[in-house]
Amino acid sequence: MAFTLTEKNGISWTATDVLGTKHLFTRRLGGVGDYPYSSNPDPDWEAREIQARVRAQWLALRDAGGFPAEGFCFTRQVHATHIRYVTAAERKLPPLTHRPEDCDGLITDRPGVPLCVFTADCVPVLLHEPAAGIVAAVHSGWKGTVQDMMGAAVRAVRDMGGAPERIRAAIGPAIGRCCFETGPEVKEAVEALLGSDADGLCPPEDGVEGKYMVDLKEANRRRLLQLGVAAEHIDVSPDCTMCMADVYWSHRATKGLRGTQAAVIMLEDRV
Repeated sequence: MAFTLTEKNGISWTATDVLGTKHLFTRRLGGVGDYPYSSNPDPDWEAREIQARVRAQWLALRDAGGFPAEGFCFTRQVHATHIRYVTAAERKLPPLTHRPEDCDGLITDRPGVPLCVFTADCVPVLLHEPAAGIVAAVHSGWKGTVQDMMGAAVRAVRDMGGAPERIRAAIGPAIGRCCFETGPEVKEAVEALLGSDADGLCPPEDGVEGKYMVDLKEANRRRLLQLGVAAEHIDVSPDCTMCMADVYWSHRATKGLRGTQAAVIMLEDRV
């Protein structure tokens, strides 16, 4: 298992050989505030030049990645665990005329439907259950992680006829333990989720009273293992978005003045 870097049409992304279907984790998309929509009221997004710039970025991503002309299915993320089923009818290209429905994950069993989630330190996770023909894309920040986003994702796959032991999972670039300093509330919530499997995930920060360094990517990986996903079916990106803030957008590094990354997965037609 390994993540490899591709650059095409001015777009850079990584992908892993574990998933077995079309997918990518982009590096930086555009500049500060360049979203396909805004999750908060943002009058500046109405400016035509911003709309045109963002549309051009998504056209470039579509063409470089070989995705359908109709576009992508989008989320409006709220740091919860709702996962929504989508079909080809929801594929769109920016500018979006309406904000997407609130959710932090998308799932489908339809080929040719690219599912997209956004991150800028939070953990993107892409799932593929090849036997049942199911893919999912989920956004798992620390709040989603401790609310059991992985549990919600695996249940959604299972409810559609998939099996946890057949799921392939890719955990993409996100803030690493090296940079994710938190208070005790995050440590305690991770430990409540994972029980004894949280051992070593939240060590105290050296020389800083009451602060802990939390490994969110590993927390999600361990939760997938608890849910029955095989270790050999999980790949984890080594990239820390804050350490690599020159190529990734990091919410912490920029104090919120950032763009976004996209994680996209699509079920391909069976031959």
